[in-house]
Amino acid sequence: MTFNETIDLAVRRIVAAARPEKVILFGSRARGDEDKGSDLDLMVIENQEPDTYEETVRLRKAVGSVGVGVDILVYSRAEFERRSQVPGTILYWAKKEGKVLYEAER
Repeated sequence: MTFNETIDLAVRRIVAAARPEKVILFGSRARGDEDKGSDLDLMVIENQEPDTYEETVRLRKAVGSVGVGVDILVYSRAEFERRSQVPGTILYWAKKEGKVLYEAER
């Protein structure tokens, strides 16, 4: 499986499990400076305020094994918009350097 197919599979599984507003690829893979050991960093933006821990565990189970490590962070739309304005936060960098892989129709 190619890396793009791996990303697509992970995103499809997240969308099927959560119906998120957005899924953003961030980190080294989004910037293009990954190495062989780099994982897949995905930020999931949901409409409502999720129980972050439980939702992260649930989505990791939904993604399952895709041949590469997957790190999932989950935020509500309101929290993402608020915290992505703060320079230096992971949400700031995800908004600035990340790639939107999925966006729900409104």
